[in-house]
Amino acid sequence: MGPIDFLVQNMMIPFLTFSYEKIYPNYGLAILLLTGFVKIAFYPLTRKQFEQMKVNQQIQPLIKEIQEKYKKQPEKMHKELMRIWKEHKANPMKGCLPALIQLPFFLAVFYTIQSAAFTELLEKPGVNPGLFWWSNLTAADPTYILPIIIGLTTYWSQKYMITDPKQAAIFMFMPVLMFFVCLKMPAGVLLYWAFSSMVSLIQQAIMMKKAKPA
Repeated sequence: MGPIDFLVQNMMIPFLTFSYEKIYPNYGLAILLLTGFVKIAFYPLTRKQFEQMKVNQQIQPLIKEIQEKYKKQPEKMHKELMRIWKEHKANPMKGCLPALIQLPFFLAVFYTIQSAAFTELLEKPGVNPGLFWWSNLTAADPTYILPIIIGLTTYWSQKYMITDPKQAAIFMFMPVLMFFVCLKMPAGVLLYWAFSSMVSLIQQAIMMKKAKPA
């Protein structure tokens, strides 16, 4: 059994079933509760990711200065960059680590929504298979509301995280790309993704407000 299958069978399906039977009989709401649980569990990692992002932003001028100064001396450049990262306790890969750790949970939700086990839960007599205007969480969102939300949250997340105008120009197409990627995805997956993105934006706003000036 792979890690994704393990999460699907031992966390996702049991959590959704428990939420439906013990909290409120609606699987759309169960997905929202699952999202909140995952975001709370990973908040310490999210905070670390934000702190590392701020450090990387603060030392960016120093990095550019070193790259320009030693562009014809790659070994010297590497040595100086290592010194800067060490002095400021920065690591370019640390900012990616929390996202990589959370990726299996997103994939597990994706496979859960499309699994036979979840379909069986939705097909039980008297089960409410949707939420609000989404009558079927295993089908695409016919209103495009969730893809739009994901596109907008992608845009605002980039506004927080990318301060370099050149990088911002490179990634400006990402919100549009995310919209089109989401058009055919199951509404249950998009519900998890959209709510998770909105919670992340709120967390970022709170952490930015509390962050000390550089």
